Amino acid sequence: MHPILYSFDGITIYTYGLFVSVGFLTGFVLFLTDLKRRSISTDTGIDFAFWVLLSSIIGSRLVYVLLNFPYFARYPLKIVMLWEGGLVWYGAFLGALATALIYFRIKKLDGWLWADIAVPYVALGQAIGRIGCFMAGCCYGCPTDLPWGTTFTASEIAPLGISLHPTQIYDMLFNFGIFALLFFRRNRITFRGEQILSYIFLYGATRSIVEVFRGDPRGWWLGQTVTTSQLISVVAVAIGVILYFKIRDKNRIELVGSAPAAARGGRTSQAEKKTSNRTGKKRSKKDRS
Repeated sequence: MHPILYSFDGITIYTYGLFVSVGFLTGFVLFLTDLKRRSISTDTGIDFAFWVLLSSIIGSRLVYVLLNFPYFARYPLKIVMLWEGGLVWYGAFLGALATALIYFRIKKLDGWLWADIAVPYVALGQAIGRIGCFMAGCCYGCPTDLPWGTTFTASEIAPLGISLHPTQIYDMLFNFGIFALLFFRRNRITFRGEQILSYIFLYGATRSIVEVFRGDPRGWWLGQTVTTSQLISVVAVAIGVILYFKIRDKNRIELVGSAPAAARGGRTSQAEKKTSNRTGKKRSKKDRS
């Protein structure tokens, strides 16, 4: 495809890096907009997003390097060349998850609720980032005779001159679908954690399907019958389903367009206090009557 979007006078813009950046910035802006709509501190959102971004980049690159260690052992400087492609989503997810858990504990925030707010835009950022994968040729598919097969003519990663499954596009479409579903359900959730657990289930299931058509080396288990990502997907889906049924009654809420005080670190706004006082007075009058 087009791994290099622009190159002139020593300045090179890599398509992969561009779309990954656009994906993050788009999701980030929409995430902050959603926080503002719910009257939640955007300053906390910016701080949270920074640490999650940093940990996700480190985690995703670390897993990619480990899965392709022989190559990076020969070319160690390539480890820091993120713009050329080579990030593993599950590495990013695990790195971000560990950081988020620590962050929520330190800031005393409702982690389930914050995850629910953020995860639709994570799926959107993934979808946009997959366009960069397609342009760079990473995460490529296995050979196919299907009419929509893609033949790469310029890539340092994908094999050239062979019709391949456009697995990057498969992933992109699945992620756009997950985003749409979670976005339109964001004000209809019935318990804290519903969105993030739904995402884990949906992404794990769709990723397992796409893995069947992948052709790039990414680690095998059980005698080369299950890829590393499929194994992680199965474990993630199982954990997601267990947690779904475990917390749905415990975390039951009525959330319509705004977040409870727990999302803001347990603080209650003056408007909420006034509303609560007025409601209490009305109830008291009814009780006396």
